[in-house]
Amino acid sequence: MKHFLLSVLLFVGFSVFAEDVYQFSVDLTKCQNDKLSIELIVPKISSNTIVYRLPKIIPGTYEILNFGRFVSEIKAIDSLGNDLAIEKVDLNGWKISQASRLYKITYDVEDSWDTDISEPYVFEPAGSNFEEGENFVLNTHCLFGYFEEMAKLSYRVKVIHPVGFYGSCSLTNVSSEGNIDTYAVSEYKELQDAPMMYNIPDTTILNIGGAQILISVYSKNKVASSKFIADNIGEILNAQKEYLGGELPIKKYAYLIYLTPNSGISGASGALEHGYSSVYFLPEMEQKYLAQTIRDVSAHEFFHIVTPLSIHAEQIGNFDYNDPKMSEHLWLYEGATEYAAGLVQIKYGGMTVEDYLNVIEKKIANSKGYNDSVPFTVMSEGCLKTYKDQYGNVYQKGALIGLCLDIELRSLSQGNYGLQELMKDLSKTYGKNKSFKDDELFDQIVKLTYPEIGDFFKKYVAGNEPLPINEVLGLVGIGFGDISSEKRITIGGISIGVNAATNRLMIVNTSTMDDFGKAMGFQEYDELIKFNGKKIVLENAQEIIGNYMSTVKVGDVLHVIVARKKSESSSPKRVKLKSKVFAVAPSKKNNLVLLSDASARQLQIRSTWIGKH
Repeated sequence: MKHFLLSVLLFVGFSVFAEDVYQFSVDLTKCQNDKLSIELIVPKISSNTIVYRLPKIIPGTYEILNFGRFVSEIKAIDSLGNDLAIEKVDLNGWKISQASRLYKITYDVEDSWDTDISEPYVFEPAGSNFEEGENFVLNTHCLFGYFEEMAKLSYRVKVIHPVGFYGSCSLTNVSSEGNIDTYAVSEYKELQDAPMMYNIPDTTILNIGGAQILISVYSKNKVASSKFIADNIGEILNAQKEYLGGELPIKKYAYLIYLTPNSGISGASGALEHGYSSVYFLPEMEQKYLAQTIRDVSAHEFFHIVTPLSIHAEQIGNFDYNDPKMSEHLWLYEGATEYAAGLVQIKYGGMTVEDYLNVIEKKIANSKGYNDSVPFTVMSEGCLKTYKDQYGNVYQKGALIGLCLDIELRSLSQGNYGLQELMKDLSKTYGKNKSFKDDELFDQIVKLTYPEIGDFFKKYVAGNEPLPINEVLGLVGIGFGDISSEKRITIGGISIGVNAATNRLMIVNTSTMDDFGKAMGFQEYDELIKFNGKKIVLENAQEIIGNYMSTVKVGDVLHVIVARKKSESSSPKRVKLKSKVFAVAPSKKNNLVLLSDASARQLQIRSTWIGKH
């Protein structure tokens, strides 16, 4: 009997080697202590030693997270069942001796959403969640790896799941038999780009622009369903279809949405894009707020099907998961994507002109909280280390770069050509399987457009000159309203954002703080804990501040409790702030407005930019 079993093992082992394919398996029904066990039947290996790796970093995160930290009990086994020597070489790699004899690797992976492993904590949409009998969010880079110099071999992944669970994923080459799903992909990059979510199914499918859009939702307290979310993002998806020319350049896309009643270990919420899917970790909030949040976030994430899926540098096309080199074009991947997510809503419905101008205003104000003397290309290349604290500006100044570039193009082309058309042309020039060289992109864009655009990049993207926002908006007949002397009640003229590390509302800019804000004593980086006696969080901030502004009177007293640090290394302390409410004169001009005396040319360019309003 023992001899028979060994013969079978040898036969299976040699036949697997001949296939030259990674064969992974994971059993979700055997989750223990927030850990899953992984088994890999290895492809053929001819070298004496080899290193097995999990990623140090993944595309879209711009942060070193070292996913190998969550691996334990790793073993290397030959076809006879004997252990081979395996040595950990760094946080993400294991060197295996006598590798030509290697048949199988096994190891455990810990849930990154619920771990005692020290910081940096993994932003939930980039990590994995193992809730036995409830939900499994499987970001594939957390579970499955590759051998050095062998990441381009094909993969087969078998997932055994609890009966009644459904696996949501963007992959189309999948077979199911009973409670076993088997996925097949051509290389590691394709596997890493395909997160999965398993739970009792709550899914809705939309067919838009020739693509199948899968919306999969897990909500512990059933505050929202996939149908509710589908009803609320269908409009924006149809708008994006029109923006992209009437069809979507994909066959299938998956929204994997996890709604939580609690804050995650990272303290943040949001989403992470992939080429054909996106993973969401959002609070269970009132449906009216949830709907707008998902519309805003999904508009951005979905547009990543253009950048970087169809337009990307060599650093992304040949992404090195353990020795990453950053591209200098974050203005394109994140900035232009953020800009397009707003533009599509004003141009094809769903947003008023006033709301859109307010979006621009906020980005102008928020961008002032970053170092504008650093060229955007330099910041992009150094975003992992030197300029890590400047990365958030990709969603502020990066979007404003997209806005200025778009309007400049429309002005030069009499309204006929803008960023929308440029993205289509760049997609045709490059595409999913062709990367551009970082130092050639600007020249390629100039070839497709105008020499003046080369000057724009030289001054404002590769250079450190401030963006000519006022002049550019003037090209489409937008400016600031008249200075008003009428006093009004404010909350201090402060800009409020979110601290991703704590998930608290935070004062991100005091450059426009008025006299009332000074009387209150607000400081940049104060985190709001209570506002007029009420605990304030992201989910209720709009309601609390809105109710306050609609009922407050001169002479009332505003009480605010903030968390404030004395220094970068110190722990925050609660500070009570208060002041009698008084009206203040505006410290700046009124909001951005459509100028009533705009010329025919300004109106014509404006209509091709945001549509007729």
